[in-house]
Amino acid sequence: MKKIVWISFISALVIVNVLAYAADRLGDVYIAMPYRLVVVLGVTLISCVFGGAWVLMNRADEEVPSNRDTRTPNRTDQDL
Repeated sequence: MKKIVWISFISALVIVNVLAYAADRLGDVYIAMPYRLVVVLGVTLISCVFGGAWVLMNRADEEVPSNRDTRTPNRTDQDL
């Protein structure tokens, strides 16, 4: 999960700053650093939620159900 957080944070940081730079150069629109920070943290939070759900779904596929009932005593060959 830590890996997902760091990857999403760094990629959001790069993408938001590249888009802000492009908006500044091409459209003469300056986007202040606090707004960039809010967008970076928002993208990071949203991607962490979806990344965590993806990890949980992959872990759910690996689970093996227990076929034993723990409330009943173990059966032996003599019981059958």
